[in-house]
Amino acid sequence: MRFLMCPILLALVLSTALGRDAKPEKDQSSTESKSLEKLIAQLDGKTFQEREEAVRLLVALGSEASATLERTASDLTVDPDVRLRAARASYAISAVRIEMVRVLGEHTRPNNDPGMQWVRRIALSPDGKYAVTSGGDGIRYWDLAARKQIRLFGENHNGYWSLAFSTDGRRVIAGGDKVYIFDVNTGNIVHAMTGHDQTVWGTLLTADGKGAISGAWDQSIRVWDTETGKSTRTFKNVRGMVRCLSLSPDGKLLAAGHFMADASPGTIRIWDVEKGTEIRAMPGHSMEVTSLSFSKDGKTLLSSSFDKTVRLWNVTDGKELKRFQGSMNRVECAAFTPDGRRIVACGDETDPHVHLWDVSSGKLLGVSERVDGGLLHVVVLPDGRQCLTAGKDGAVRLWRWSR
Repeated sequence: MRFLMCPILLALVLSTALGRDAKPEKDQSSTESKSLEKLIAQLDGKTFQEREEAVRLLVALGSEASATLERTASDLTVDPDVRLRAARASYAISAVRIEMVRVLGEHTRPNNDPGMQWVRRIALSPDGKYAVTSGGDGIRYWDLAARKQIRLFGENHNGYWSLAFSTDGRRVIAGGDKVYIFDVNTGNIVHAMTGHDQTVWGTLLTADGKGAISGAWDQSIRVWDTETGKSTRTFKNVRGMVRCLSLSPDGKLLAAGHFMADASPGTIRIWDVEKGTEIRAMPGHSMEVTSLSFSKDGKTLLSSSFDKTVRLWNVTDGKELKRFQGSMNRVECAAFTPDGRRIVACGDETDPHVHLWDVSSGKLLGVSERVDGGLLHVVVLPDGRQCLTAGKDGAVRLWRWSR
């Protein structure tokens, strides 16, 4: 537990505990420095209790101890156990607290099937005021300001594995056994588009709303006319099942996450939308790619995978720029905050938490409490300090972090 005690008062307490008299104010910084040195040395104490007490007191010092702890944690001449304890204390000081605000609502379980209760996907309206979530019982439309459900629609279609809003916020495209387009204001189906032979895991609407793109496990990517509901063309030589899609901000490039079978390596492919041809392949993930997201400038691509990593890629040359790993297991989804400075990721039942990462430094900033059953999807709200998650327990959760 972090002490609510200023550094000067803490130093005085430590001096008294060591049998020393308080120094005059002009020597206070020297006293604090000696106390910090003593606590760092205590990280290598003789007993477990002594070492853990040092960690606790260093965390209580807060920012006063940060620089020293970082140096200790990165000093390869220091005993590995001491470096680990220093790293623990440093992380505890800098960690961002991720709190669950509330459960927005829950999807029900049709036919008593646990898997059908899962909240599979979330999509945020362009203005960030509304959200849609998909479960086995259909699609639920939420008013985020009022924190209440507006309507349930699209029932009895065995659930949907992809969701996206149109740019005007009036329509939603969903992928399941078919590609569906709904009017969110009425809940009515505008189109139910057939053509894929297996489950559709990726769906997108183009910026002008006239076109749609879908990808499925039948190793195909299709383009649709949203006015007629007809497939206008398919991409050429699609290799691998399609797990996820992301469209570049200018609408010219499509990123697709492909894999061949369970536990097989996943490949990201960049496609020319107009031509329907592959531009480049980006191998690297050792298991299937679970989510993709372009940065706002379209220059980098964010990916997550069951291989326990989140990665950043250069879109131009396909090279990996950065890898985020070390505290996560199977990652279901990762998303940028609106300013692009942070990444929010969530994991399944093997790692049922929300993680917050700093893009520039690659540091893990915070981890949420455990969510029983795990999480399947995350979207970040426009303020950059809140997110919604989709839970396997059927719950749609709202989270926030302090800074």
